[in-house]
Amino acid sequence: MSPRNNTDTLSFFSSLSAASIAAAINFPLWRASAIAHSGFKPPPLPSASISFLPKGVHHSVSLYKHAMTGPFPGMPAVVGGMTWARCAIFFGSDFVKEMVKETGTTNPLLVNIFPAFSVSSFVQVANMPIIRATITQQDPSYKTARGDPMTTTQALKSIYRSNGVEGLWHGTSAGLLKTVPKYVVSIVVKDYIGEMQNAMNEEKGGVLSKGEHALQSAQKSLAAGLCGAILTNPADVIRNEMFKDDALSLPQTLRNLNKGGWKWMLRGLDKNLVAVAAPVATTIFLTDLFKDFFHDESKELARRVTRKLTNKE
Repeated sequence: MSPRNNTDTLSFFSSLSAASIAAAINFPLWRASAIAHSGFKPPPLPSASISFLPKGVHHSVSLYKHAMTGPFPGMPAVVGGMTWARCAIFFGSDFVKEMVKETGTTNPLLVNIFPAFSVSSFVQVANMPIIRATITQQDPSYKTARGDPMTTTQALKSIYRSNGVEGLWHGTSAGLLKTVPKYVVSIVVKDYIGEMQNAMNEEKGGVLSKGEHALQSAQKSLAAGLCGAILTNPADVIRNEMFKDDALSLPQTLRNLNKGGWKWMLRGLDKNLVAVAAPVATTIFLTDLFKDFFHDESKELARRVTRKLTNKE
């Protein structure tokens, strides 16, 4: 295996491992964000259990209590969908970026924007039916005829029966508006800060301890996650509003939201800062962590093989 192929393999498995862990541990946060953006009403907690809390946080406490306790509708589909999606976006963007660089172009749009834009657009369209079904599953009133919560497969079938194939991709325009800028911003911020850190490290001699490297990775990851979450919150609200009413187009949704003023843009922002920033930052941080680990392990394996071959000779 060539050094380039070996590096790509390590990067892929690092991204896949990081994405799967981030998706699993952040599912309750995603669920809380989906419910908040959609305007679904979680079951209220008994007043006696939250009477000691300020009234302004009663809804948030009820929301997170509902989001973090079972059952968890759509969890396998959400975790699986997020795992392949984030792995494809982060690994794919880096891979395409290297391919673009090899053409010799120095156009900043082609080098920095096009890879993340193209890969995240493809992933969003491909993943849309799963996103559509799993967000719909978070509606406490969305049940089967027997009154049981729907599985993801049942939700997909229900959407298809009611609205056909188009219903499975309803809200794609808002989904692209939300997801693509989020990942473009996150990846551009990640790469920009990473380049700044590399330049600073070279000035200092280029030798970092593992602790210093982890701290820089954490700083880069957190900045990327926060920027992506804040700038795309309004698109989250638009997309989830479209999911609630299949008859609404993007312009109609915007008109309805704007009737109450611009404050709709902030709906669920606090949840989004956690539900979006946390998994994106976690994915970036763990990817760096796993790359270092797998790289060290591969070098150690290579040394052992070399020693064995040398001894035999």
